Amino acid sequence: METANNEQLLQEIREVNLAYLMLAQHMIRADKAQARYRLGVSEEVAAIVEQLTPAQLMKIAGSNQLILRFRFDDDVVWNLLTNHSRAKLAPGAAVTGLHANIVMAGQFAEAN
Repeated sequence: METANNEQLLQEIREVNLAYLMLAQHMIRADKAQARYRLGVSEEVAAIVEQLTPAQLMKIAGSNQLILRFRFDDDVVWNLLTNHSRAKLAPGAAVTGLHANIVMAGQFAEAN
């Protein structure tokens, strides 16, 4: 039973990897600057993903490791995002969402 559950999990990881790669490639081809910001990737990574063939996408997606990761491990960002989603109609909710975007944009700029 555990082997079946493990294989199911690995299959789901592969599916997520492929969906993520396809979405990332589509975003990069449509608007590279915006895609880099939204994906949190460097110019070099964007260029590589943009040029991947379908066969390469499938091969990379076949990994048993998730190729995406959470871009922020900052408690401030998580708190801003979770509080914003709980209180969309609360006064200042738009400012909170904007603040979260500013913090994440700053992290993206520092990383590049």
